Amino acid sequence: MKLIYLVKPIHLVFALLLVIAGITIFVLTSDAPIGASGTAHPTIAGLSVGGDGAEKLSAIGKAPYYFQVAVILLAGTLLYMGVPAHRRDWLLRLCFGVGIAFALFVWVMLFSGYEAYLTTGQTRVVFGFPVPTNWMFWGIWGSFAIFDVFYAVAFRRYFLHPDDEAAFKELVREVEAQNSADREAN
Repeated sequence: MKLIYLVKPIHLVFALLLVIAGITIFVLTSDAPIGASGTAHPTIAGLSVGGDGAEKLSAIGKAPYYFQVAVILLAGTLLYMGVPAHRRDWLLRLCFGVGIAFALFVWVMLFSGYEAYLTTGQTRVVFGFPVPTNWMFWGIWGSFAIFDVFYAVAFRRYFLHPDDEAAFKELVREVEAQNSADREAN
């Protein structure tokens, strides 16, 4: 039996929440980064400057990277769980796999671009913004907009199938009939 069928989505959610909690505890218990509250400006009294960004992140290392990876996986898993289990087919898994892979790709590009900027102080400007900023503006929201489009296009197939809608309407009729019978009996 394949491993993917042995792991239920809710177990994956639990594991990802544990990872997120662990990273959060690690960051909260880490030493404060050097210059986290800024350092005195060399010539203007009362003004603080930010300091070296790479040095500030050195206390927690890659924790923000792994935190966001876990959040993306958690979001994708929760969206997947929004589809009734009997409607989850290979096409759904493929679409969600591609969507999550694209979101992870965007995150890797954003983080690596920002990390490269912190170590070199250089970045390219595209469309008037630094490359990591473009990944943030267009990539982060765009990667999950794919799920919105999928929801709109595949709504009747996965989320509110005509058979499920008919069963719901029948259930409503039964409940209304029972309520009316109860009112007449009282």
